[in-house]
Amino acid sequence: MISVIIPTRDRPGPLHRALRSVARQTYRRFEVIVVRDGGHTVEPVIDRWRHEIPVRLLESDTPNGVSHARNRAIAVAQGDHVAFLDDDDVFLPHHLQTSADALRTRRADTVYGQALVSPTWIEDLPRERAHLPCKDYAFDPAFLSVANMIHTGSVVTGNPAGSTIRFDETMHHCEDWDFLLALCAADHRFTRLDTITSVYHQVPRPGAVHSAYQSSPTPFTRARTLLYARWPAATDRAEEYRNWFRRFDQRLDNFIAHGMDVPPHAYEYAVRQLHATFTDRRSPDRTLLDRLLPIPPAAPARHTGGVLAHRSAVTHATW
Repeated sequence: MISVIIPTRDRPGPLHRALRSVARQTYRRFEVIVVRDGGHTVEPVIDRWRHEIPVRLLESDTPNGVSHARNRAIAVAQGDHVAFLDDDDVFLPHHLQTSADALRTRRADTVYGQALVSPTWIEDLPRERAHLPCKDYAFDPAFLSVANMIHTGSVVTGNPAGSTIRFDETMHHCEDWDFLLALCAADHRFTRLDTITSVYHQVPRPGAVHSAYQSSPTPFTRARTLLYARWPAATDRAEEYRNWFRRFDQRLDNFIAHGMDVPPHAYEYAVRQLHATFTDRRSPDRTLLDRLLPIPPAAPARHTGGVLAHRSAVTHATW
């Protein structure tokens, strides 16, 4: 059996869609554990689905974070395996069946499907999707030590309840990456599925990525710094690629600090390009950073209230 874990807070509409996507699964040996991490009641949403799927609700009036919510669900999960689904994402109908088949036939401990990244709310694959990013990367433990190329909502793994592996409750960003690195360190055998099995929503507003890009340094920069210190680079090439991402974070933080718009999906495109060169055993493309986060020419200086100011203090000299 697979235990599907869904943390939620104040998103009843997306939660309803997430549960509907679980109800559409062709694989039926599952339970659903919804964890309300503070916010308003979701009982009406849960009640809507109780007669169609085995779902139970764990509640907390105090927000403790997504890591705490997932760990709480792991502690009571009855399944031999657990699947993770954020309340604003959806499974495609074959996700659990394809995952269960791979776990059985490929001798894997952890499987992950390919995830379509969508800026709008969708519940099925659109007919035209070539313009949308897709997390479809082949597994490489060395590259995982550089960047997370796996979507949490695509993962099905052995129930970690009998181990010490849990989500780090002090982390509110990249906690899923930390969890995957812990599985990798425990010698889990990873397998990527051959098809898109989930949709990862990155809607512009509101959205976790958009919200994180409101401050500098971003929470992603801080989380990456922490994880690079916690988990050693797997190879010398991985350390070279980590240095590229350190420069990426600095550039992006400078963009935000000076009120410049970050191009959409910049991180996704960085991972796409770097995974390819990493797999080919090449060094990172030296021009990639400027192509992803181009720095505009410095604007002429202007006086504001007697203080000399520039339209953008970010210049090529920074790099």
